[in-house]
Amino acid sequence: MYIKALVLIFLVFLTSGCFHRRHHTWSKEPAPPYQSEMSQNFKISKDNDSASFYQAMGMEYFKQSNSVKAKACFNDAVRLDAKLYWAWFYLGLIEIESPVGYEYLKKSSQVKPDFALSYYWMGYYQTRMHQNKKAIRLFKKYLKLAKNQPTERNRVRSANQALEELLSGTEGEALKEIRKSNY
Repeated sequence: MYIKALVLIFLVFLTSGCFHRRHHTWSKEPAPPYQSEMSQNFKISKDNDSASFYQAMGMEYFKQSNSVKAKACFNDAVRLDAKLYWAWFYLGLIEIESPVGYEYLKKSSQVKPDFALSYYWMGYYQTRMHQNKKAIRLFKKYLKLAKNQPTERNRVRSANQALEELLSGTEGEALKEIRKSNY
């Protein structure tokens, strides 16, 4: 257990640039789009450990509101394993205001069709784009999948309110909030 912890700490330092490329500032997007300098510092194994590691690192960076590093990690994760629906999902959240973000969320739902969160955020995006018919379909799918998930209680309430307004054709508080939101 102690050795595993040391290896994990070493990998965190290695990928964060502590041992290599101290001059790197992360001020620009990695190029090409699915490869970051971190992947060049980290030896890629033949199994899914590396992809899962990048996904976990991306989640940590996302929690710290470091979207540039998070995006780089998630891109590396899906480049290594395209079935990591959480990585696709977080890429979608990072880019939620763009069609690219919508495509990432769509990919997440294709990889795991019963993953409710992707449908909520796709409905959110379509609502912002005034694509009401698409938003209705997506919110309905989300509600079907999330109805028995206690952790989704608040989002279910929001989706129900948005759906009710979309179906009635009147823009109430829920739709106004989504459409003015900066995520």
